[in-house]
Amino acid sequence: MAVSFFVIEDHSLTNLGVRESLQNNTDFTCAGFAYTEAEAFEKLTELSLMGKLPSVIILDLFLGEDNGIDILREVSKHFPAVKIVVYSMYANPGIVSLALESGAKGFVSKSSSERELILAIEKLAAGETYVQESLIAPLSTYKNLIASLTRAEMTVLNAVIERKTFEQISEETELPVTSVENYLKRIFAKTGCKNHEELIAQFG
Repeated sequence: MAVSFFVIEDHSLTNLGVRESLQNNTDFTCAGFAYTEAEAFEKLTELSLMGKLPSVIILDLFLGEDNGIDILREVSKHFPAVKIVVYSMYANPGIVSLALESGAKGFVSKSSSERELILAIEKLAAGETYVQESLIAPLSTYKNLIASLTRAEMTVLNAVIERKTFEQISEETELPVTSVENYLKRIFAKTGCKNHEELIAQFG
C-alpha cells in the first residue's frame, strides 16, 4: 500500500527535516506541507479536489499563533478519511489525552527516535492507532485521576492545558470569569496543583 504524508509544522527547519528524513529512509511519498492553519487548509482542500489527500498528516500542536488542537479538530471534521499523528515536544499525559479526544489517531514525542514516527505512520496508514509506548503508562494514570473531575471541570482543565486565558475560557464556555475561577479551585484541590503553571507542567 502506497503511503503518503503531509507535514504541518511552523518551524521551517523541523518541517524540512521531517520531510527529508521520511523521504530518504522510507517508501513514503510527501503529499505536501504547511506552516500555518490557513496554508494547511488551502493545500488540503486542493489535494482533496484532486483526489490526492495524504494517508497521514503529521501535526505539531503549537504553531505560533495557531492552536494545533483547533487545527486537529477542524482537519478531523473536514477530512475524516485522513489519519493524524501528533508529533510534538509537549507530550505530557494531559496533552496526549486531549489530542486523542480531539481526533488524533497517533501521538509521538519529538524526543523519540525517527523509527518511532515511521512506525506510527505505518500503523495509522494501516487503519490502526499508535501511541508511543513510553507515553501509555502516564496516560493511564492521568485518566484515572481525571475520572474524579466533572465534565465542566474537564472542559476548564483542557482549556488551561491549551494555555488559554481566563477570558478566553469564559468566552468559549459562556461561563462568567468567576465561575471559571471556581472550577479551577476545585481542579487545584483534586489534582494537588496550586496554579496554571503546575497544571500545565503536570498535565500539559
